[in-house]
Amino acid sequence: MAAICNILKWLGLAILASTYKSLPGAYFLRFYYYVIRDILIPQISGKQSKTITQLQKDKFGCFAYTTLSTYASLFECDFYLHKSNSTYFEELDISRTDLMAKIFQKLFTTSKRYPYVPVANVFTNFLKEIKPYQPYEVKSCIFCWDEKWIYVMSRFYIEKGSRLASLSLTKYVLKDGRKTITPRDALEICGLYNKDVEKISQENYKILSEQCGFQETRPLENIKHEYSSI
Repeated sequence: MAAICNILKWLGLAILASTYKSLPGAYFLRFYYYVIRDILIPQISGKQSKTITQLQKDKFGCFAYTTLSTYASLFECDFYLHKSNSTYFEELDISRTDLMAKIFQKLFTTSKRYPYVPVANVFTNFLKEIKPYQPYEVKSCIFCWDEKWIYVMSRFYIEKGSRLASLSLTKYVLKDGRKTITPRDALEICGLYNKDVEKISQENYKILSEQCGFQETRPLENIKHEYSSI
């Protein structure tokens, strides 16, 4: 009996360790890890980070993507035995925070108005299920912008990046304190704006507004919009 209890104890601890993302406070630790690493530390040090240098050297740096590699832990799964739809949005928070903290790092670290990037809208299309403990990647990048809004595309990949499991579009507004700042102005501050990226943004925005929008993602599922990785 003691042996069985011991096995159950270690089994319980193993399950808890494997579902660390669902533990109390885990979300905040994961979220603020990127804020501290990409905004707070560079701001305190006063030194230009390697991320800013890397992005500014790349003509298409504003479209660079981040990759979050993780897996569907047991407590993230629903009674259908696949990753619950609601848990996708937590991963989106983490992935997009990593992206925006890097792309707009110079704005965040140089402004004295406490800039932030609130979410205005999110649309997610679920294409393939993610099974318990199945590994997956979330790749996020800026897709396009207009005079006010900036649109981020996030893709969930399974099977070592060979299959698209889900696609999300997030609509952001950029705030520099209480002042709304246009995406172009923000990218210019960060040294990431040029005519080439503006042309790509306009082409992508046309696809977004005329062919799909926040109701249909099919035109975006196979689009070639993957530049450098950060």
